[in-house]
This record gives sequence, C-alpha cells and structure tokens, in this order.
Amino acid sequence: MTTTVDAERAWQDLQRIRVPQERVYDEVERRAEADRRSTYLTAGIMWLFLASHGLKLPHWGEILILAAYVGVLTALAVVYSRRSRVRLHRSRYTWRSLATFLAGAVLSGGTILLTGFLAKWLALPYGSLIQATLSAGAFVLFVGPANRWAVSPLRSRGLGERPLRTVHEEVRP
Repeated sequence: MTTTVDAERAWQDLQRIRVPQERVYDEVERRAEADRRSTYLTAGIMWLFLASHGLKLPHWGEILILAAYVGVLTALAVVYSRRSRVRLHRSRYTWRSLATFLAGAVLSGGTILLTGFLAKWLALPYGSLIQATLSAGAFVLFVGPANRWAVSPLRSRGLGERPLRTVHEEVRP
C-alpha cells in the first residue's frame, strides 16, 4: 500500500507544529532570563529569616519563624508557578535542572554554614546580619546564570537532537 505525499504540504504541516513549539521555548528562555522579581523576593525572604536568628528568640519563637519562612516560600512558589503561561512536560526537564537545584542547595547551605561559623569564630557584632547579607548575595549571584544554563538545551531537545531537514534536501537511506 503506497500513498503519495506532497512535499510542500508536509513542510507546511511541519511548520504549523514547529512554530508553537518554538514559542514555548522562547517563553521558557525569556522567563529564565528576565524573571528577577521572584529571585530578589526569595533572597529578601531568606535575608529576613537568617537575620532573625540574631534576635535570640525563645525556642517556640524560632519554630514560629521557621514555619512562617517555609509558608511564605511555599506561597511564593505557588503564585509564581500559576503565573507562568507555559508549563513543560516532565520529560523536558534534563539532568541540568536537577544539577542546578542540588548545586543551589549546596551553595546556599554552604554559604550559610560558613558565614555563620566565621561570624561566631571572629565574634563579629551583628553576625547574623553579615551572614544573611552574604548568603542572600550568593543566592542572587547564582540563580540567574544557573537558570539560563538549565534551560539552554531545551530547544535542541525539542527538535529531536538533530536539525530538521528542509524539503529541498535529498534524503539518503
């Protein structure tokens, strides 16, 4: 059983499929590059949480601040995930997404622990403010480039790891 295929019609069909896909990738890349507001808001919340450790609160106060911190970060994540017009299928997330998340956790946690240790060892006044500032600064400096690096291979994955052939190219077996 053979069917004839009009090459020009097949090319138009392919373009109709590819153009919306390119728009999706454009939106994801734009979000990774331009959404600084959520980064600064998250860093500000982190700064407030870390700075509050210098207040010498009772144990129940520390637990209350920790619960508020987790709650605010969760609410922020929900709001920003709902604002996004584009959601990628789970198969589009590469190892880079996981690597970025883990590297961010290691960098943030390491910065918090190191600056906390140094502030106590050097007996700095207002050590929690120094710790909060350095940790939030490291977070802000890491997030932008890391997000761009994590989403950079999406466009090539969407094309099946190889460029599309044009209608005029000769197909060889």
